Amino acid sequence: MLLRWAELRDIPRLQEIEKAARARYLAVEGFSFAVGTPPIAATRLEQGGVVLAEEEGRVIGFILTNAMDGMLYIANISVAISYSGHGIGTSLIDTADNQALSSGLSGLVLTTFRKPRWNSPWFRKLGFEPLPQDLVGPALRAALNRHSGFLDMKTRETLWRSFVRDTRARRHQKRVAAGDRKGAAKP
Repeated sequence: MLLRWAELRDIPRLQEIEKAARARYLAVEGFSFAVGTPPIAATRLEQGGVVLAEEEGRVIGFILTNAMDGMLYIANISVAISYSGHGIGTSLIDTADNQALSSGLSGLVLTTFRKPRWNSPWFRKLGFEPLPQDLVGPALRAALNRHSGFLDMKTRETLWRSFVRDTRARRHQKRVAAGDRKGAAKP
C-alpha cells in the first residue's frame, strides 16, 4: 500500500469512495439520511490536506484534514468497502498523527456519530476520547454549529487524541481554544 498526497485527478475517485462508504448507513436504523447526502465538494477536497491510500495504482481510501484551533481536524476518513477491516483507516490516522506532530499541533480532533461501529467505537479503539468542552476552540465551535443545522447533535460526539497529556499542554490548548494564538503552531 502506498500513502501519498492527493492530486486534482484523484478527486472523482475520492468522491466515489466517500459515497460508497456512506451506503453502509442503510443497514443502521435511523441513519438512512446519510446515504442521500451529496459527496464532499471538489473545492473542499482541493482546500484540505488529503492523503490517500493506493494499492496497485487504485485509490482505496483517504483522509481529509485541516488545522483547526491548534489541532488537526479530521473532516473525513473513508475507505473502499472491499478494503474495510484491513488497517487502511488506521494507516491513514497514523499519517494524520505524523502530519500534526510535524506541524507542531497538539493532537487530532474530529466529530463523528456515536454509532455505528465504524464511527465513534472505531475511533475509541484507536485511543480517541471525548474532547473536554473547555478545549473546544472557535473554529471547532463554528463547525459544530454548522453541523447542528443538518444533524441531530445528540447522535454526535467530538473526539480527540492528544499527543501530550500533561497540564502544561492542556493549558496551552485552552489558550488556543480561547482564541489566544500566542505560541500556537502555524498551519
